[in-house]
Amino acid sequence: MKRIIPLAACAALLCGCGGEIGKAKPVKVTVQQSSSVAETTTTAATTTAVTSSAQTTTTGKKTEKKAPEIELEYTNEFEVYEDVRLSDMVKKTDAELLEPDTRIDTETTGKHTVKAKLIADGTEVEKELTYTVNDTTAPVLLGGDYFSTQVGNDCDISSLGFVADNYDTESTITVDGYVDTDTIGVYSVTATLTDSSGNTSVREMTVEVADFASSYLVPDNGEMTFADYLDRYQGGSADVGIDVSAWQGNIDFDAVASEGCNFVMVRAGYSSGSVTADDYFLQNVDNAQAAGLDCGVYFYSADSDPEVVRQHARWLVNALGGRQLSMPIAFDWEDFANFRSYKMNLHTLNQMYKVFKEELESAGYRAMLYGSKNFLSSAWEIEGEDIWLAHYVDQTDYPGSFSLWQTGVGTISGIDGQVDLDVRYSR
Repeated sequence: MKRIIPLAACAALLCGCGGEIGKAKPVKVTVQQSSSVAETTTTAATTTAVTSSAQTTTTGKKTEKKAPEIELEYTNEFEVYEDVRLSDMVKKTDAELLEPDTRIDTETTGKHTVKAKLIADGTEVEKELTYTVNDTTAPVLLGGDYFSTQVGNDCDISSLGFVADNYDTESTITVDGYVDTDTIGVYSVTATLTDSSGNTSVREMTVEVADFASSYLVPDNGEMTFADYLDRYQGGSADVGIDVSAWQGNIDFDAVASEGCNFVMVRAGYSSGSVTADDYFLQNVDNAQAAGLDCGVYFYSADSDPEVVRQHARWLVNALGGRQLSMPIAFDWEDFANFRSYKMNLHTLNQMYKVFKEELESAGYRAMLYGSKNFLSSAWEIEGEDIWLAHYVDQTDYPGSFSLWQTGVGTISGIDGQVDLDVRYSR
């Protein structure tokens, strides 16, 4: 029997995040508050405040002094997760703003208040400012516009996990179109994603029903020997290397170096709630450095909690035992096909890398973010970050900057079987 599958959800959009912020008109308020001062007050500020009432303060009784009117204009709308301080919020005032570095809470949408302290003519005035936090960014489909499934599969497209939002942990997806999974062919559908704030994104998608569908990433540029790799990529500001893990087994790094390899990135371990160290982690680091290779490290994470990632970064620092590295330590999070199952948003994803970086830099190491072209474009906040790009092509068209490029797979002396090949550029 043919199974006609309505597309109620999907995930593969390469649209950037970000909405307009700071567009609200400043709110103008007049601040006035009475202030009581006693004759025993000795601070410079209140002395100034009571100068005009000096004759009436000799009796020991408190004298009411009317505080001056203060003009204040402030922005009352912000984007969720926007980094705002009180000095950013207050656009104009004829008083001195106290505690200007006070952070404005933008972690949740809706109405909020913050207390602003000001001083004029020696009198301190406190005003409660009301503002609104909005989410104006639409959810995205993370993996591209193409999806394939094997003929005969009872595939529910709505269960795919590529959907992500900057704020919501779940989004509503409706699809105009259908896929007949019993009939080989290519189907076009329109996916509309909507979040709880009403933001929508629309994407045209292609769904292919094929004899065989695989999630394995097949390099577009095929396999090559390391000698061929040297001829293709070495020269100018670039040099060439490899990245390794326990999958490569026991490695003869002297033989690797003899091929002209310049560097190696070594997997430290992986985590999903708890850490499992790579079987060859420290052996690979020590032997690679002994062979004269530049060495860096990468850590594969499947976590969803920034504080857990922070603990794992500390584990990594401790595991290195004071070893110095000539290359960065990379954060590798790749499970975007199941992103929805993690019940997190893109903000949390990026916070995980930020805390990972903080911990490493505090220990004297450099941090790097690993990602494929699609996910660097749709999921990660990459401005100013050191990037290790994964794009298995001869010439990448990734528009961003990167210092490492994982280009494909090949063979090299000293390693049985395939190994990932990388190009390094000066940064």
